[in-house]
Amino acid sequence: MLQRYDLVRNDKTNRFSIKEFAVLETRSHKRVDYKPSREDYSLIHEVSYDSKKIRAAILEGQDALISVLRSGDFFPIYPYAKIIARGVIEFFNGKSDKVFELQFDDRTLLSTYAEDQDKTGN
Repeated sequence: MLQRYDLVRNDKTNRFSIKEFAVLETRSHKRVDYKPSREDYSLIHEVSYDSKKIRAAILEGQDALISVLRSGDFFPIYPYAKIIARGVIEFFNGKSDKVFELQFDDRTLLSTYAEDQDKTGN
């Protein structure tokens, strides 16, 4: 699955949100070189946080931040959660604008996992 996460900070309301999008069309699965446009993504979920809680979790470290970001409604797999957490840290440390975008392709994750398994012999 092709996924996109938009990180959005609203300093006026002191809120931070993560919008989760995915390409739901089957044509994306048939071509390795498929490059979706923004219009190909469908919003599938949005979560919102108090920016103060996010900043406090950042100070405690990446694992604390992942714990705050994850919930019963929003639970990205750990490899993605680590990347999202790094993006959030970068985002809150002023290294990006008010919107930050992350994109994932599960095929890349699965091929990396398969390569790691081949190297370890499992």
